[in-house]
Amino acid sequence: MIHLVRHGEAAGGDTVDPGHSDPGLSDLGRQQVQALANRLAFRPVRQVLHGPSRRTTETASILTENLGAGPVPSDLLADRTPVPSPERRGDYPTHRWEWFEDVPEAEGDLDGADLTAAWHRLWFERHDEEVVLVTHAFVVAWFVREVLNAPPATWMRIGPIGNATLTSIGPNLAGEPVVETFNAEVILPI
Repeated sequence: MIHLVRHGEAAGGDTVDPGHSDPGLSDLGRQQVQALANRLAFRPVRQVLHGPSRRTTETASILTENLGAGPVPSDLLADRTPVPSPERRGDYPTHRWEWFEDVPEAEGDLDGADLTAAWHRLWFERHDEEVVLVTHAFVVAWFVREVLNAPPATWMRIGPIGNATLTSIGPNLAGEPVVETFNAEVILPI
């Protein structure tokens, strides 16, 4: 079982300030992740893999403190945005084309090729154990799109993926990945 987790709320809210490109978690973000850790506490999680950003690292740290599973950094879970190549722009509605122009070059993943490869590698290597993958909203959406074998633009209509939400993917009887839980929010104590 693979549990996909979006990091907790970043300091400064859901939007990342370009001048502060790698924020940690806000106080609310830490509370969200603690609540998620409580939800996962009775699962036999063996490892928590996380992307290289500060907010995914902090999220993984809180989870591992509570789950007893070791944190493992993984570039496979880096913040990426699938962008269409010129010959694949037709896979997306024309009203989205301008939006792609603003994706930072370092974050752009041409035709989602890196994300697709990352998902297949993670599924092949990890589906027979219980692991948590801490990453970003667009990555979770692309991985779900990949599991569903949906058209490329589908990732933009999945969600919104909330902070510290849980999406669980496990094998069906044929060993194929299926979405068992999607974007499940945690309930914070009052």
